[in-house]
Amino acid sequence: IAWAWWPTSKDSLRVARDRLSKLVAHDLLVHARVITDKTPALDSPVASWKPGQQAPDFGQVAWVLHSRWPKEITEQSVYYASKSTARLFGGKAQGKLAHRSQASHDLGVSQMYLQLRQAQPEQLQYWIGEDMLAPHRRGQKLPDAILASAPSATPKLVLEFGGAYDKQRLINFHNDCFYRSLPYEIW
Repeated sequence: IAWAWWPTSKDSLRVARDRLSKLVAHDLLVHARVITDKTPALDSPVASWKPGQQAPDFGQVAWVLHSRWPKEITEQSVYYASKSTARLFGGKAQGKLAHRSQASHDLGVSQMYLQLRQAQPEQLQYWIGEDMLAPHRRGQKLPDAILASAPSATPKLVLEFGGAYDKQRLINFHNDCFYRSLPYEIW
């Protein structure tokens, strides 16, 4: 948050903490300390595909996804939407984290969002996360996010945060996108 919103501030961490504390005080965010897997840095997609291209080497992609996770856990300070915020903006936040793997996954998806914000800010208006997408994806794989004009619209791009996915899970994801001619990125 500090580097994304206050990159030129001399004390971006303090500025971010102050702003986040105000949002917590107004019940718009929840602050928690969580024990989570140390999330890998995400600078670019591990794999991307568009209709007409050859499929990625799923064995290689699986290897990269597995090997980038350090074998350590860390305590992190996290902020997430409160129930009040979900009601205000139409989200589905429950105001809690279910388990450590959810925190690791959500931190990875957040990094994808922040990378998009930095590289292609004009695309943020099309970001639709999995909670908003779920009711429109019956019988289909549910990606972490899409870029589309609406949850029911055909995505311009499917975005997936790759945890420690195995080769078969990547093939299944690819096949779902392939059969519907949807370009994707796996981060």
